[in-house]
Amino acid sequence: MSTEKTKGTRVWIFAFLTFVAGLNVFNAVMMLTLRGSDFVIEFSIFDLKLSIVSVLAYFLISSITTFVLLGLTFFFMFRGLPSDPNVLQRLSKVETSLALSANMLENMQIGFFRRLEDNEKATFESLQKMSMSLDEARKETNNSLEKQRKALQDVRKENKKSADIVKKQAAEVAGVRKRVQKIEKVLSPAKAKLTSKSKLEAVKGVKPRLAEGLKTMGITKVGQFLTTDPAVIAGKTMELHETVTNLQAQAQLLMVPGVDANDAELLVKTGITSRKELADQDPVQLCRAIVNVANTYVEKGKMSATRVPTIDDVWSWIRSAKA
Repeated sequence: MSTEKTKGTRVWIFAFLTFVAGLNVFNAVMMLTLRGSDFVIEFSIFDLKLSIVSVLAYFLISSITTFVLLGLTFFFMFRGLPSDPNVLQRLSKVETSLALSANMLENMQIGFFRRLEDNEKATFESLQKMSMSLDEARKETNNSLEKQRKALQDVRKENKKSADIVKKQAAEVAGVRKRVQKIEKVLSPAKAKLTSKSKLEAVKGVKPRLAEGLKTMGITKVGQFLTTDPAVIAGKTMELHETVTNLQAQAQLLMVPGVDANDAELLVKTGITSRKELADQDPVQLCRAIVNVANTYVEKGKMSATRVPTIDDVWSWIRSAKA
């Protein structure tokens, strides 16, 4: 548990640092666009002033830092996952998507620097033509501004594409996480609610009067209750034979791992009264019968809709009953 908690903490820390580094990349792009690559800024971390660097160096440092932190985030996120083929396949897709994203960002950087060079050349040429007439100078200036506007629009489009890619990757990671959780749920062994040594009070439906009568007969454990003839119990405790039979059936089903009191009651209502009968059932047919009974309970307000068993639950009961 502590290892998982430490792993989660590392992932959140590196994810946050990646986000901060990404903001610095965006800030550097804006400075490059508005002030040019020769503009100088003071580079600092929090209140610690390190040095004075150009905007271009600030952009490169921020980009490299972002990729390193992003790689560390995914490294800690997926280290130690179970080697399930489906999980590995999804992780392979995520890695491929990350590689494509890195190539796209690299191409965007190359294109951006090329556009900056074109803009610098256009500005230099406009300065050389200052001796021209005012109309010609205005036309050249307008052309240069139009190029810069288009360059900024291209950068915005690239940023939007990158954001869409990040969202898609996040969705894929969430899918992998759900898959891992399902695998952990399947691999985690379920425990039975009752054993032969459990007390009678653990059986839902055993009322105090019946429990007192059973104690008089020397029956205090579930195992003793199951091995006693229901007719004998009914005769000595003045309880209905059907009630005793149903309670014994529920107690026996509660000894199957994964079956709780609510599930046992539904199984008895569908005619399943022993572990052997449960093991011999078809999962689909049994699930249909259970859902029909459960829906009646939900309509009457006796059960929440979230408590209705699924086909996966029924399949796990049958598998546990056969074990």
